[in-house]
Amino acid sequence: MHSQKRILAAAVAAALFAIGACAAQADEYTTLAPVKVTASRVEQELKDVNMSVSVITEEEIRESNARTVGELLENVPGVRINNDGGQGIKRVKIRGESAFHTLVMIDGQKIGEQKSMSGSPLLISPSEIERIEVIKGPASVLYGSEAIGGAINIITKKGGTKPIGGELSAGMNTSASGKSASGSVYGSTNGWNYRLSASVEDDGELKTPAGDMFNTYFTSRAASGFVSYDITADAQVGGRLEYYDLEFGSSDVSGGYPYFTVDVPKWERYKAGVFAEVKNISDNLVRVRTDAFYQRGNKSMVNTIGTSNGRVPNSTSYVSPLADNKLNQYGFSVQTDWRLGQNHYLIAGYEFNYDDLDATSQMWMLRSPGVPLMKVTDKNYDGYQMTNAVFASMETTLPFDLTANYGVRYTWVKSEMDQVTWGMRSGTASKSFPSLSDGKAVFNFGLLWNGIDDLTLRAAYSQGYQFPLLQNLYIDTAMGTGSSTTLANPDLKPETSDNFELGARWSKHGVELDATTFYSDADDYIAVVAPTGGTTTQYQNIAKAKTWGLEMSASWEIGATGFEPYANLTWMRRQFNHNGMKTFKSGTPDFYGRYGVRWTGEYNGLGLRTDVYGFTQTAMKTLENNDPDKELRYGGATTFNMTAGVSFGPEKQYSLDAGFYNIFDKKYQNEGSIYEPGRYFSIKMNARF
Repeated sequence: MHSQKRILAAAVAAALFAIGACAAQADEYTTLAPVKVTASRVEQELKDVNMSVSVITEEEIRESNARTVGELLENVPGVRINNDGGQGIKRVKIRGESAFHTLVMIDGQKIGEQKSMSGSPLLISPSEIERIEVIKGPASVLYGSEAIGGAINIITKKGGTKPIGGELSAGMNTSASGKSASGSVYGSTNGWNYRLSASVEDDGELKTPAGDMFNTYFTSRAASGFVSYDITADAQVGGRLEYYDLEFGSSDVSGGYPYFTVDVPKWERYKAGVFAEVKNISDNLVRVRTDAFYQRGNKSMVNTIGTSNGRVPNSTSYVSPLADNKLNQYGFSVQTDWRLGQNHYLIAGYEFNYDDLDATSQMWMLRSPGVPLMKVTDKNYDGYQMTNAVFASMETTLPFDLTANYGVRYTWVKSEMDQVTWGMRSGTASKSFPSLSDGKAVFNFGLLWNGIDDLTLRAAYSQGYQFPLLQNLYIDTAMGTGSSTTLANPDLKPETSDNFELGARWSKHGVELDATTFYSDADDYIAVVAPTGGTTTQYQNIAKAKTWGLEMSASWEIGATGFEPYANLTWMRRQFNHNGMKTFKSGTPDFYGRYGVRWTGEYNGLGLRTDVYGFTQTAMKTLENNDPDKELRYGGATTFNMTAGVSFGPEKQYSLDAGFYNIFDKKYQNEGSIYEPGRYFSIKMNARF
């Protein structure tokens, strides 16, 4: 334990010392183009956004060997990635909040998920992404319910800068004997913009210092098409089609059951969307944008759980919950941008979302060897959740170099559910649940000060709001629970939160610094709770969750040497308060971060780059089903890694990037289901034409 702390302290001190030491040497530096983001629903330079936002750029994605979007996000301050017992599906936690509190969007439109034990999935290939914007802290005013912890907005690639172009990529990694390939054709001509893309990823079982993780394979396939037409310089219409299919397995090595696997032979996402945008309509009306889309998710899942069978010596009975979920999602939005005089910029709009769920849950059981599987229950659910919202957000320029940002959103949600149940002993029964609805207004307010060149200071207050999912309200589940059941709770209240943060951004002479301190107070927090004296669990509002911490990204480009020390660090404390019981055992490490030294340079026309870095996380504790008598602990870890790449060709259009990860083969877990990869190597080739 003391050795681990010494390593952690030395690693962080070395990174910070390297950054500080560079100040005396930074005589020359490269001026980078300003980073543009749309986190505030209008394109701005990152330094002018009064929110904590991290951006993963197209160049970073191209040079990365990440197989999934989750792997792209795992080094962002304030972000934690759940592996969900496998490597094929990743979920995102922001500032300690569960993945249910992270809104996942593609081009500003959410990926719906109404029947899940783990939160919204990241169902898109990295090869289709132009950039990713990570909004940390409640974004409910701008983006609505489910953004109580934060939001991930994945911006897809569109057209090109010439009539026809293309990109090909192929890679491999040894962590799971994985192979990947992708390709796209794109261009812009005579007002038309287009792109066609396809990709495939295939991985076997994950290799770790604890051995191969059983049943952790995954395969994904993706295809998309985009087309738009510029009617005039200020008017554009277009559409996009998307398809993503994921097949994966997961397991649990914690020893809770003699046998535990989850197999998802099909998780498909289809999407069709259209948009129209008109700019510079009048002196006051700057822009009108409308979007409409249909999205369908098909998921089939089999959870096989071995439990001890006391009636038959040396045997195991198997419980197999099955699920077949179809979610049809319909969305429409309109946004208007107004310039009101010289000092006010208003964004106002309306959003509609309708999630229609058709789901089947079955329970099968094998009581002893040689006996056929027996269906015990069969439940069919037909329900919906409809959301209507209006929002307005104003930016006002004030004296003394101040800018105020303030806004409001009113959200009205309605849910209904019908259920048909068949039981081996009880027969068939039908039930219609009473409809549930709720409406609430949430607010935000912030100040931005830029009275010193290259420095901005910000302070912000924001409210979060999230209505319970259909799963929480109506659908009992045995997925992942053996012979016990997690009960729905139609009496759940919406979750709310208040968030305060102070931040600073500084960019000068090669120094980049973005630091944020935050405090969040969540009320009526929903979690799975085990009632006293029983094995059955239930969704309940467990009172409060308080979170506070510090996020920092810092780097220093050392003159013309090409060297750039950097550190992306998070310190955080999270406390649950349930019926008077307060605990910091919330599954959140106190500290985690990436730190290292990058180098870029040129030699004989070759673009060269390398990155040597460590990643450290402290130990974390959690309570199983929020039971104070059932503590789970996962030790901290530090891994060391190295990447290198080269770009070549007349326009640097060809590249080769390789990585050597977890060099010392550290054995560790981010959560209890499986171990993380051991020492492995990956390589990826890109070609643009």
